[in-house]
Amino acid sequence: MMNEDKKEVIFLLGATGGIGKLLAEELKNNGYIIVGNGRKEDVLISMKNEGKIYDYVVGDITKDEDRKRIVEKIKEYVNKGYKVSIFYNIGILYNYPGEFKNYTNKMIEDSYKTNVISIEEMDRELEENGFYLDTIYMVSISAFFRGNWDHEYQKTKAALKAHVEDQLLNSNGRRIIALFPDTIKTGEEGMGSKLKEYPKIPGEIFVKKIAEIINGKYKKYSGFIFEIDNNNIIKLYGINPSKITNAFEYLEKVFIEDVGKAVY
Repeated sequence: MMNEDKKEVIFLLGATGGIGKLLAEELKNNGYIIVGNGRKEDVLISMKNEGKIYDYVVGDITKDEDRKRIVEKIKEYVNKGYKVSIFYNIGILYNYPGEFKNYTNKMIEDSYKTNVISIEEMDRELEENGFYLDTIYMVSISAFFRGNWDHEYQKTKAALKAHVEDQLLNSNGRRIIALFPDTIKTGEEGMGSKLKEYPKIPGEIFVKKIAEIINGKYKKYSGFIFEIDNNNIIKLYGINPSKITNAFEYLEKVFIEDVGKAVY
């Protein structure tokens, strides 16, 4: 049964990858109606049969026709009177190839297309259709750092951070949340599995904290950094755009709490 009292729908774009399944289940357990999206219809059907999502729309947001289909699905729920939010759980990370010359042009193009351009195009098309919806962006702590792992991932996440900052400047009443997590362990073959020697945030800890954030805890912040310290303690920081640059500045982060211990 749909939660007729709450009437809040979250379109989870990228539900089939990495942390997506855990996110869907946790948000559903918090009373949200989850509409999943991804390229793998068989996985979405399985998630629906398991009760992790209520509905789904198959599609790759890097493709024009698929974005149009997602917008139409969103329109259905808006027209039925539901409050709709968007959650972007999108991204590709390469095995670190070392020097820049070892990237191919296609790797560079695909990284930008997936990690930045597809999200910008989706946002633009939603606004073009008059939909200014609360939005959660899975950015990455990589947006603040350079070196030692996939350079293209770091650069594209910095570009996505800039897009989110612009969206905050022109929010039109939307609530916009930017998530900057360190590497996450999901139990799935995802991005975290490519950083085997790196400590990771347990997926279960991460999704519970995300549900709290979406539910309105720590509402004075628009950005949240999940950082693993030298003792493998996961630190949660709140952050807002700088009043000088209108950008999220790493050194302006404010400690909120310890949220657990990292694992490998």
